[in-house]
Amino acid sequence: MKYAKHGFLVLTLALVAGFTAPHAAAQQAFTGSFTLDSEAYWGPTLLPAGQYSIIANLDAASAIHVVSVKGEGVRASILTGNVLTGPVSGQSKLQLQQINGVSVIRELDAGLVGQSFRFSVSKNARGHAEQASAASMKTVPVSTSGAY
Repeated sequence: MKYAKHGFLVLTLALVAGFTAPHAAAQQAFTGSFTLDSEAYWGPTLLPAGQYSIIANLDAASAIHVVSVKGEGVRASILTGNVLTGPVSGQSKLQLQQINGVSVIRELDAGLVGQSFRFSVSKNARGHAEQASAASMKTVPVSTSGAY
């Protein structure tokens, strides 16, 4: 009887540990580099013209992804929600939107991994551009051979 209680306790602890331990999930990352020929807002951060590296952590188990850029003395990260659905080209690129002469990075197409991320316009960018005017889009290629 004493051993039965002990066995039950060990089995219970093993089951609890199995259910509460974090499960290893295969994480995938998209890395690349790009060049901005003029300054652009990426979320609340103003990126000056120059060379940047970008990385997106694509944890399949999470609905939230982190996309980070660094370069030209700037480091910034943005949380993004669900990945956009629909066809993604095999090319990796950033979509920039021009609003009254202010550039805003709106989307990352990570062609290599077949996913696309959309970024909102921050209050900083809105403060520098009025939404009343017509907006135009610009594409910046992302090289996936760059290191982060």
